[in-house]
Amino acid sequence: MLQSIVSRAMKKGLTAFTLSTLVLAGAGNLALADTYKMKVGFLTINDPIHAVGKRFAEEVSKRSEGRIATEVYPAGQLGSAGRQIEGMQFGTQEAFVTPPNYLAGLNPGFQVLDAPGIFESVEQAHAAVTTPEFQEIYLNLAKSAGVEVGNLWVYGPTAIASVKPLKTLDDLKGLKVRVLATKLEQELAAKLGMVGVSVDFTQALSAIQTGTVDAARTSMVVMGGMKFYDTTKHVFKDQTGMVFGVVTVSSTWLQTLPEDLRTIVMEAARDIQDEATDIGIEYAKKADKEWADAGVTIVELEPEARKELFATVSPIGEQYLAENDKTEPVWRALQNALKQVHTN
Repeated sequence: MLQSIVSRAMKKGLTAFTLSTLVLAGAGNLALADTYKMKVGFLTINDPIHAVGKRFAEEVSKRSEGRIATEVYPAGQLGSAGRQIEGMQFGTQEAFVTPPNYLAGLNPGFQVLDAPGIFESVEQAHAAVTTPEFQEIYLNLAKSAGVEVGNLWVYGPTAIASVKPLKTLDDLKGLKVRVLATKLEQELAAKLGMVGVSVDFTQALSAIQTGTVDAARTSMVVMGGMKFYDTTKHVFKDQTGMVFGVVTVSSTWLQTLPEDLRTIVMEAARDIQDEATDIGIEYAKKADKEWADAGVTIVELEPEARKELFATVSPIGEQYLAENDKTEPVWRALQNALKQVHTN
């Protein structure tokens, strides 16, 4: 481009001053053309997703040496999950950090990780979902829909935060609990005698405060970030599920980048995968103390009772995921990954 500018200027007999001005202008245009913006959005704040979103943005900025300018938008500043996913597909939003179940509308296979009673610990869950064979399938589930999944990591185990006392499994019966609008979570609630109520997570706390529901089931960490503990003074650590996180990137936006920057973005996401689960573990430890300091009663089942609970809910995954053509291959891949981890 600069050579073309110089050649045209010389043919027109322009002065050295004018020529140098044109050259500088051309160089400035090149610099502008070589700079890109990446907005990283997510729904939560002060939690592992927030921390991972910041780390991803930092790594992309550092590795690109500033050629990609990153901005982080927590707490749904870029809109609801649906709106941010649409933004990714249209290329108006560059990245979205989220629990993968929000992507189930793009591919039902994403919901296999919501199957209850299959993960015994954070460490086992991380080992299973990061096996190369499983990631080869899972990370490519939304590719045809215009969304690239860069990593998969463990946010933390589930718990039920309630305004009503919860000491035993029997106390769950009749409890109105906020759950995701999926058959898996609705069936889990039914198996435990609860009434599952689908409420957007951003409205969950107000739903509890107004009596629409008695409780919410998700990670203590994400609920702590929104100060549920001021309202829900009882926590039952069911730990029948794991909340996961993914860093996703817009395929449309990626195609606007030079090849080296495309590589930098996706490698930055993949390289922080293990660190992301470590972040989740650290946040979980802090959450236990934070909730206890807020005067919340926290109940965790003894091993035998936990084993009984898992036996009650673990068949749900096979029931709903194995008989669906769109989820069955992903479900089988997850089962194989769990067997591989158990064998090792």
